[in-house]
Amino acid sequence: MEDTSRNEKRGSIKNLIFLFVLILLTVPGLQGRYKFIQEASLNGAFKKEEKPSFKSFTLESWFSGSFQEQYNTRLEQNIGFRNILIRINNQLAFSLYGKGNAEGVVVGKDNMLYEDDYIKEYLGLYYVGDSVWTQKAIKLKAVQDTLDRLGKKFIVVFEPDKASLYPELFPQNYKKVEKKLSNYDELLQEVTASGVNVLNLNQYFISIKGETEYPIFPQCGTHWSYYGATLAADTTLRYLESMLNTDLTDIKIVQNKVCDIPRHPDYDIGLSMNLLFMIPHPKTADPILEFTDKGNNNKPSVLVVGDSYFFNWLNNRIPERTFKDCDFWYYNKKIVRSDGSSGGLASERNFKDEVMRRDVIMIMITGRFMHSFAWGFDEQLYDLFYPGHNDPREHFANQIRCYGDEFKRMYKESVAEHISISDKIHREAEFLFYDDLKNNPDKYTSKKDILLSYELAIRGTPEWLKEIERKAKVNKISVDEQIHRDAIWIYEEKFGKK
Repeated sequence: MEDTSRNEKRGSIKNLIFLFVLILLTVPGLQGRYKFIQEASLNGAFKKEEKPSFKSFTLESWFSGSFQEQYNTRLEQNIGFRNILIRINNQLAFSLYGKGNAEGVVVGKDNMLYEDDYIKEYLGLYYVGDSVWTQKAIKLKAVQDTLDRLGKKFIVVFEPDKASLYPELFPQNYKKVEKKLSNYDELLQEVTASGVNVLNLNQYFISIKGETEYPIFPQCGTHWSYYGATLAADTTLRYLESMLNTDLTDIKIVQNKVCDIPRHPDYDIGLSMNLLFMIPHPKTADPILEFTDKGNNNKPSVLVVGDSYFFNWLNNRIPERTFKDCDFWYYNKKIVRSDGSSGGLASERNFKDEVMRRDVIMIMITGRFMHSFAWGFDEQLYDLFYPGHNDPREHFANQIRCYGDEFKRMYKESVAEHISISDKIHREAEFLFYDDLKNNPDKYTSKKDILLSYELAIRGTPEWLKEIERKAKVNKISVDEQIHRDAIWIYEEKFGKK
């Protein structure tokens, strides 16, 4: 009798386990089909997959495996409770292992959140070479001098970044990496030595670190806080006053609202991690601003080319209240007006007209994007005033540095090949130029470009290069000089001396 009772209990437990497993298997399917419980959306950019179906089934897709792969992907993307399961998984990864399950996000000491591109830039892992910054500084100074003669001011603004401000809180794996010369270090040195107008907000933030009433960078955000952005805007206006020799609008913080839920984007990295619970963090301030005009009509017309840091200024109406007009060219692509409305694409505007109608032109850039300085805008400015002087190889190299995915591919390949990212980009740029030259010869008709094409042809032909090396040894000159001499000889044979 006792054995019978024990067996009945075991049977009941097995039935309950079976029922529980059955519920686990069926409920997500029912939820995915009928959505009887509303799930919160995930933060970030996600590709929306269609529901799985047999409409795309063919014998060819079946035997190639593409149908099964597509069906499985769609099934995973549309399973019920997917969002909550992802949040549970992410919360466990963060709480147990200090891991941030979001692309490019790393968790440092005291749960300081970083985007790892900032850290790689700060440590010099993305360094693109001395010559890049030497040449850019020369061109920027030439552009600035020309604009000065036209009665316009040109400024490079180095925005702050968390990596420069809080290197002591890096994750352990980055603390082991020796800091080398960075793009920021070299560019700052070159432009300063060249006499380019520079406002270094990065150094300013480092100087006031730990001394402000509220955080200038939020623990769980990637941009300066609204409080920090206001300090930066006031500093920028005072710099412009000195440069323009005129009084500009004053900004005063009349109240700092401290909210339990931070104003976006002060918690933007935290949101991208898609956790169950908000990460405990120091509260940030949302300043209430008062603008006082000086009673003059000397507000400048401003063109800003920059990154997403500028949106904090736009959100608080700072450009609208302090400048006569201000267009923001986001990554030198999309235009946002000072009132927040869209101005279309920069490529649709007449570049010369846009430059000539401004009083002030500012390039604003944070550490993360230093390798892509300034998204091609500086090259456009130089080409406007000095047409035909840009090196076509530098044009293609600049494109690689400006294109995020392509630059990261170059970086990964350079690490795998044990060469510098600078050499990798240089080789790729030479290939792209030579390929474009073959396909579009009419684009390259100047003596400079033709000589360059001959030099690349020599370097790319092993037998020819070997002969050049022999001649260089006989003539007691460098291989580079011998290549250049032979390129000139070929040119003069074909086109005559000119």
